Amino acid sequence: MNRQTPTKQAIVEAALHLFHLKGYHATSIRDIANKAKVNAANIAYYFKNKQGLLEFCFTSYLEEYILVLETNMTLLDHEGPKQCLMNLVKDILTFQRENFLAARFIYGESSLDSNLNREIHSTYFTKEKSYFQYVLEQGIKSRSFQSVSIPLYMLQLKGLLSAPVLHTHYAMEVLHVFPQEAYYTNLYAEEVARFLQDTLFIAEDLQPLLAGRA
Repeated sequence: MNRQTPTKQAIVEAALHLFHLKGYHATSIRDIANKAKVNAANIAYYFKNKQGLLEFCFTSYLEEYILVLETNMTLLDHEGPKQCLMNLVKDILTFQRENFLAARFIYGESSLDSNLNREIHSTYFTKEKSYFQYVLEQGIKSRSFQSVSIPLYMLQLKGLLSAPVLHTHYAMEVLHVFPQEAYYTNLYAEEVARFLQDTLFIAEDLQPLLAGRA
C-alpha cells in the first residue's frame, strides 16, 4: 500500500496486523498505539477513531487495487484480450503478495454483512466486475475466447485469484506452499494461466502469454 507519513504508516501496519491476529472488535485503540509505538492521540488525529482507521485500510488497499486493473485496461486494445487477461492475473497476484496482510484481512472481512462491506461491493468490486466483464466480452467477440457464461466464469476466476489469501493457513500447514513468497506466486500464476488456456482461450501456445509484455 502507498507509503504515508511514517507515523500514519506505522499505525496502519499495526492495525492490519492486530485486526488480522485478534479480529477488529477485539483490537483496541491502545493495542494499536502500543504496537505502532505511537501515542493514541495520533490515531485520533489521522483517523478520528477505530472505525475511521478500518475504513482507511479498506479504501487505501482497494483504490490501489483498482489502479492495477485500470492500468492493464488501458493496454487492452494494444495487447488484445488474451494478453490483457494474463497480465491482470499476474499483476493482481503480485499486488496481493506485496500487500499480503492487508489482502488477507480485507478479503476475510469483506465476506461479512455490514454497511461498510455493502458500500465496498457497490463501488470497488462493481468496478472490478465491469473491467473483467469487458475483457471477457471483447475476447468472446473477437473469437479469442470460447463462449462462456460471463458471470459464472468470473466467479471461478475470482475464486482462483483470492484463494492464496483466503486459504493461507491451509496452503502453508497442509500443502506446504507459501503464497506470500514470490516463487510460489509465479508458480500459481502459471497454474491460473493453464486454467485459462483449458477453459477459455482458443488453442494457442501459452509461452508467449506467460512471458508477458514485450
